[in-house]
Formats: sequence, structure tokens, C-alpha cells
Amino acid sequence: MNKLGVNEYKLRDIERKIVNLKLNLLDAYFTFNNEELNFKYLIDLHSFLFSDFYFSNEQGTRNLDLVEKDMIELYIKKINYLSLNEPTNVNDILIQFEEIWNLQPFIVGNTRTLIAFLKIVNEAFLLDLNVDVNKNIVNNPKIFRIGNFVNQNRLTSKK
Repeated sequence: MNKLGVNEYKLRDIERKIVNLKLNLLDAYFTFNNEELNFKYLIDLHSFLFSDFYFSNEQGTRNLDLVEKDMIELYIKKINYLSLNEPTNVNDILIQFEEIWNLQPFIVGNTRTLIAFLKIVNEAFLLDLNVDVNKNIVNNPKIFRIGNFVNQNRLTSKK
């Protein structure tokens, strides 16, 4: 049962609208320090986006094994490392996001959480990507490519 007590169809519509609003307001409400760039940060970001709708066991991380958690931590460390390097290879960073997404760490909202995470990383590391947080996200594992949510004309080095 969701916190709002509405049917699944209504919940999806309400969730989509509010999460999109939160995605557009991330800068003002969700802070970032690169020493916090880890799986816990990703979990906190997911909770920020979805805790208004679901009880924690309905929206939280699925039962990940230790190897999966370690892989996610490794991908996030690579994102941090690659983001700090000059020149930044954005395609390598985007591959790390896709690898995290392939693991589907959350019960709901994997795509939106990672788009929010990309938006934060983009702004924190001045990657100069045009992240489209308003893109209609289809719940289909074959459709997701992080590149679908960024401007493909972007150069691979920082300005």
C-alpha cells in the first residue's frame, strides 16, 4: 500500500508529476559534496525522490548481494574519478551510469534516480551536459540508455 492510499494508476500519475518537480528543483533541495559520492548518497537521493509515495520497504533498495553492492560502489568511484580528470571523457562516465542502472538497485524509480544523480554529477563537476529530466521515461529495460537523456552534441572535455 502506498502512503497516499490511491490506486496504482492514480499513484503513477501523481508520482510522475511530483518526481519531475523534484528533479527540476534538485539544486535547491539536495546537496552534494564529492566526499559523499557513494551508494549511500544514491540511496538518499532515491529516498528524496520517492519517500512521499511509498513506505520504505516498497520503494527502497531491493535485496542486493554483497557483490552487487560492491559493484555499485566501484561504478560510483569510477564516476567520481573520471569526473575529476582533465579532460573528462563523458562517454566513460555515462557507461558507469548504465552499469549501475543494469543492476536495478531500487524496487521502483531506477531510471529517475540515476537521471537525478547524473544531473547532480553534471553540475558538481561542470560536465556541461544538457540533462533532460523531463523526458518521458518508459518503464522498459530495453529503452534505457543514459545517452538518451543527455545532449549528444556535447564535447568530451570540460569547457
